[in-house]
Amino acid sequence: MSTPSAARYPTLFSTFKLGPITLKNRAVMSGHHLGLGDGFGGVGERLHRYIVARAKGGAAMVGIESCPVHPSSVKGIRPHLFDEDVVPGLAALADAVHEAGARLSVILWHAGHNMTHLGAGPAWAPSAVPSALYNETPKTMTRADIRELIAAYAAAARRCRSAGLDALEVQTSSDYLLGSFLNPAFNRRQDEYGGSPENRLRLICEVLDAVRDAAGTGMAVAVRTSIAHQVPSDPQGYGEAQSFAAMQELVRRGLVDYVSLISGSHFALQALMPPMHTPRAELRAAAGRFRRALGIPITVAGRMRTAAEAEDVLVSGDADVVASARNWIADADWIAKVAAGQEATIRPCISCNQACTFAQRSIGPATCSINPEAGRERELGFLDRVSTPRDIAVVGAGPAGLEAARVAALRGHRVTLYEARRVLGGEMRLAADSPGRDEVAAVLDWWQRELTRLGVNVRLGEMVSPERPPKADRVVWTIGAAPSPTAVWRRRPTLTDGIPGAGTIHGRAVMAGEQRVAGHVLVIDEEGGWPAISLVEWLAKRPDVTLLTVTTPLHHLGVPDLVATVEMPEASRRLAATKAKILANTLVGRVENGVATLGDGSTIGPFTAVVLATGTAARPVPEDGLRAGDCVAPRGWWAAVDDAARLARTL
Repeated sequence: MSTPSAARYPTLFSTFKLGPITLKNRAVMSGHHLGLGDGFGGVGERLHRYIVARAKGGAAMVGIESCPVHPSSVKGIRPHLFDEDVVPGLAALADAVHEAGARLSVILWHAGHNMTHLGAGPAWAPSAVPSALYNETPKTMTRADIRELIAAYAAAARRCRSAGLDALEVQTSSDYLLGSFLNPAFNRRQDEYGGSPENRLRLICEVLDAVRDAAGTGMAVAVRTSIAHQVPSDPQGYGEAQSFAAMQELVRRGLVDYVSLISGSHFALQALMPPMHTPRAELRAAAGRFRRALGIPITVAGRMRTAAEAEDVLVSGDADVVASARNWIADADWIAKVAAGQEATIRPCISCNQACTFAQRSIGPATCSINPEAGRERELGFLDRVSTPRDIAVVGAGPAGLEAARVAALRGHRVTLYEARRVLGGEMRLAADSPGRDEVAAVLDWWQRELTRLGVNVRLGEMVSPERPPKADRVVWTIGAAPSPTAVWRRRPTLTDGIPGAGTIHGRAVMAGEQRVAGHVLVIDEEGGWPAISLVEWLAKRPDVTLLTVTTPLHHLGVPDLVATVEMPEASRRLAATKAKILANTLVGRVENGVATLGDGSTIGPFTAVVLATGTAARPVPEDGLRAGDCVAPRGWWAAVDDAARLARTL
């Protein structure tokens, strides 16, 4: 029998007064930009369903993503708080959230210099300092612009108040507009809004004064701020001491009911969205210093992935409320499951940043690489049970097979999962066994627990092929992809058989223990991303690999994927500490007698072994067969899980 949550986590599940509002517990969902708005500046059904699902899932307060208060900050698909037409959608959302027993907050936001002029006019900033994101010089704001901005914040607050929201968080974090005013590296003004710390804080105080007046007495007003901006070229710049002094002055003036703490800036995205290598609850010590000195409630984020971690932060006095975004993206019901004593069923966030961050920054709207329902609640949120159960065979236990088997079993089918290897996970298992990627194992463990709970018959070490398919009413093929020279064809499509003389030793097979190499090893990378990084790190740790040389046509091993998931800085640091010699901007033309000839005619080697990181191609399955994942086309975890979740709903 499970222990009641109130006994195991009494502080987490206690009520708490946050200014004028009361929270039913101390876990809140902070706003994370997924791009789920209606595309016309309104809330829309997609964002509405996403937020309400988290309110029903136990969040004490759910946060809408950062929303622009002024037309000069239109970026992505976000509700426009500067438009009166946003109010009906906000009001409907507030009513639904309140009916679910939760509170609703929103982040009042201006992007500042983190904008492009395309579609929105010039970016606004305190001074003409370009963003780390865009090679554009922003407009230096005039005093008239500042007055207009303050009025826009007040008008946005009034709209939120009329819609029935409970809390407003003024975004002063990162190098967004108000955060840029705080940091002398970005604020070089010589007027009353620049220079001294008091002057740099002036606009924030004027904005908060206006917001508080507009919000009235029933709404909580707070700031969301960075403990440090962590600009690499300015290590002694805006940090904890400066941030604390600014917050202390806001508290002294009575302008805020609480402070919400994060860290980083667009010059340090890995701090804003900490990847899986980052320590858990990394901001707790700094948050504790703020809490004990400021004397008002502190909300803190930063990779608290379990209820036990959250409880420990709260009990220690390091924060009053714990905030997270990606936990709620991965599982809308995670606090409700904790409350029910069902923690083992929580789908864990592994901080991979692949679909919540990478996708949003590339194609949007974003979702979750292991929870395809996130942001797709309208299409995938309801899972009906079948009236006539069938025998379903799923062939291949990578992420597509695991999700297909889980969803089919949830619908009531009798499911058998076949896997040729002796372990579940496919390429995700290879990732979990790679340096810096061990948290991937958490989701594989979750899938395994779910399959056991649902009674799926898992048959490991059993080969099934299209020529000898299993007996079942329906067979779902999820057998993934095989090593291939497909990535070579991106630059040299005439090399149909791959790089001449390079052989057939592939990185995935080496990591899986199916092929072995030793001595002076050459890795030919043309794929990029995590497959190449993980392979090189894995080989670099092998004592029988005495020398390791890596060629890549990219300007840096791992780009562009690791840049998009904000993992590049740490991966680069780890690579620099290995024995690998990386030759960037380098193509291998051919290999002969262990010597590689490069594109410029020079040679390297000799090598005792050549390992290929040249991509994969879909394994063949019956043309009319049901299929999901990389055996449709190699696209990674996110697509594999999404394919499987959708297909299993049709069985």
